[in-house]
Amino acid sequence: MQWEQVWSSDNLFRLMVGNLLHGKPGGLLITLAIAAISILLSTILGAGVGVMRASQARWLSMPAFVYIQCLRNVPLVILIFWAYFVPPYFKLEISKFASVTIALTFFTSAYIAEVVRGGILSVPPGHVEAARALALGRVQIWLWIVLPQAFFNMIPALTSRYITALKNTSLAFLIGLSDLTDIGKEINARLMTAPIEVYMTLLLIYFVVNRGLSSAMRRLESRPRFNRLFLRI
Repeated sequence: MQWEQVWSSDNLFRLMVGNLLHGKPGGLLITLAIAAISILLSTILGAGVGVMRASQARWLSMPAFVYIQCLRNVPLVILIFWAYFVPPYFKLEISKFASVTIALTFFTSAYIAEVVRGGILSVPPGHVEAARALALGRVQIWLWIVLPQAFFNMIPALTSRYITALKNTSLAFLIGLSDLTDIGKEINARLMTAPIEVYMTLLLIYFVVNRGLSSAMRRLESRPRFNRLFLRI
């Protein structure tokens, strides 16, 4: 076993932040940045598409249906290649970081849209009818009745999608972005004799990060805690 070589200060530093001292961030820092941005954007986009999909108006639900079906039935790796190789044909230069983030955002948003739709449909119709009986407007019903209950019901499914999105960032190495997986691959290629130690290290890092994300989301599954947070927002 060659743990002392794999866990040298230089290797651990590169795994965490890449070649940051020379202005080239990478490793876990890039992985978390891609995950955070794509999760935020895909949640916003997915929520909008999900609301459209749950609408009774076909002119809203059909475009959302097409969007979801197209993106859910295409491998993420293909979307990453498209986001990286297609823009130059239109004289657009985007970074590898942006390519992966864009692809992951669209891919994840399609799944989140279905989660949002399911959450909306899980709200009992009687609650909406009661709100209408109290003369609440449509916007008030959505903001005060439907969305709070729907979001609470969505938390377990959203947690799963967020964790999957974080793990999917590992595909960034396919276009040469120095994420955590790519730097681990470089370390393994340099040492050549410690693949088990290198990839076990990557496994542990991904596990700790995903476990932290899961634990943070699980705290919202407490109804009193969720209500306090939602009222503050």
